[in-house]
Amino acid sequence: MRHRGDRPLKNLIPLRPAPTGFTLVELLVVIAIIGVLVALLLPAVQAARESARRMQCVNNVKQLSVACLNHESTHREFPYGRKYDIWDTYSWLQHALAYIEQGVIYEDYWTLNQTGFVKRHPGPNGPIADDVRLRRARHALIPGYYCPSDRTPAPNEIATAPYGYYRGNYRGCTGTGDMYGQRMPGETVQDGPVGLGVFGVLKGQSFDPGAEVRTRGVRMEQITDGTSNTVMISEGIVPLSDGWGGVLGGTIYGNMGGALMSNTLTPNSSSPDVVYGPCPEDLGDESYEAPCVTTPGVAWWIPAAEFSHAAARSLHAGGANVAMADGSVHFVTDLVDTIVWRSYGTRDGGESAASLGE
Repeated sequence: MRHRGDRPLKNLIPLRPAPTGFTLVELLVVIAIIGVLVALLLPAVQAARESARRMQCVNNVKQLSVACLNHESTHREFPYGRKYDIWDTYSWLQHALAYIEQGVIYEDYWTLNQTGFVKRHPGPNGPIADDVRLRRARHALIPGYYCPSDRTPAPNEIATAPYGYYRGNYRGCTGTGDMYGQRMPGETVQDGPVGLGVFGVLKGQSFDPGAEVRTRGVRMEQITDGTSNTVMISEGIVPLSDGWGGVLGGTIYGNMGGALMSNTLTPNSSSPDVVYGPCPEDLGDESYEAPCVTTPGVAWWIPAAEFSHAAARSLHAGGANVAMADGSVHFVTDLVDTIVWRSYGTRDGGESAASLGE
């Protein structure tokens, strides 16, 4: 018997299955959420990576400072800043090689410890020469010489047999003022102290025996301001020109802006470095953003150092890594007081210690 509510089966409408995918609106919402999360997380990831790079840079600076201290322990003096008071001469960084387990490269700089200055290459002045061993040393990649936040190792004239090398990041402090610890033209005592530092240079100095002004490294007892109050090593940044890029980043040479810097300007100062030879911009390198001006007088066999200075510079946000003469490493901010910073550049100025403002 059929009931009043009964209906034929063929008249029943089947239920539609529930959707199993996203609608377009839902998909767009998910994409938007992911985009927001990426935007929020990316700076944190970048910050974490930069923190790791900065710590590696700290380790590099630390190892170089320890190398210099080990040199002092062995020879009773720190490495000299500049072998001769001559353009493109050997620097402290070649001597550091023997103390960072790079003895083979140190030996390849076979003219490093020669004496008897001559105006030719190869010779005792520096590593320029079309020579197999010197070229091998100049082309050697030494990880501890490069800050991972910068674009090093950067080649400089690498295809030229006598000159090619890789630019590096770490510079020794000559003091405050120019390479000789002299005050800049137009400055007064109100601008802060000047004087020689750990890698300071004397005018006319020579490594040759019997020289009137003999090249010597600084002895520990000469740092009367205290080793913890005297800057020894800091960072620099490099140009990227494949060809001749000027002195900046040329750490195989004892030139200002190469293996040497001074505390005349605070880290990453907006005031220009003053260097002998062309600035990167003069050579068409638009990627190098630090201010720079050049002074005339670049040539081999001359000092090319008076009134030149180059600041501590880095690509770390807000400051640069700095090693003191006791081997301690600090991150010094760009906002450090100028007078305080200049005081830390001199080794025997008698200035009272003050915070670097880390």
